[in-house]
Amino acid sequence: MRPGLLRDDLAAILALLPPFAWLWSQDHWVASRLLFCAVLIFGWQALFAQVRRQGMGLHGAVAALLVALFAPMGVPFWQLALGVSFGMVLGEAIFGGRGRNFVQPVALTFAFMAFSFADQPWRQGPDLPLIAILPALALLVITGQARLTVLAGLAAGLAGVSALIAPEQMTMLITGTLLLALLFLTADPAVSGATSLGRLAYGVLAGGLTALFAASGPVFGAVVFATLLAQIFAPLLDHIAIVIHSAWMHHRARRLRNG
Repeated sequence: MRPGLLRDDLAAILALLPPFAWLWSQDHWVASRLLFCAVLIFGWQALFAQVRRQGMGLHGAVAALLVALFAPMGVPFWQLALGVSFGMVLGEAIFGGRGRNFVQPVALTFAFMAFSFADQPWRQGPDLPLIAILPALALLVITGQARLTVLAGLAAGLAGVSALIAPEQMTMLITGTLLLALLFLTADPAVSGATSLGRLAYGVLAGGLTALFAASGPVFGAVVFATLLAQIFAPLLDHIAIVIHSAWMHHRARRLRNG
């Protein structure tokens, strides 16, 4: 178990409590979804931890909260079980657990569900008020769970592409659902890049794709698919950032040697 894992997971759980409480006041079934997802996710994590002789953290609770929050009301639990199993196993567990995966498992869960069960509104997401998400934004930034470089890139990508294709879209995008999805799915520190320049470029790419996809579909679905596409390119963006940094350091060293 890496140092700080428990602290990091607790910060994310606390950040999700206000939107969960608000949604519970509107839909009491969210508690049942949370319990079901938690049992399933921790079951998969326990199985893989036993096989690999690894420890377990609380990040399964974060994933369960996110799935319970974003899942449509009245969704069949057997569909939920398939989606969660697909996302958590193929998106995280088979790579060795959190920190070794390259895509966000909850985003993969909802992408799988949107393609597999088109009769359910998996792309819609809940209607969350922005005020319920602002405490999560503050807490994640303070604890370092949301990198400022990623958030800056997301804002730039969203604003830039929206200004190009549909300026009026920007006011429609500023919702609690968008902010929550961007904070926990797109800006997940485990899969959003390892270098400062790479994170910035990743954020611009993810934000731009989100604005592009949102022009012709639901905002939550746009975030999910934009996030997965951007995360596939995150290692390449980091590699480019390292090459640029190395070239600049070599140029600086030559300049210093030449006086």
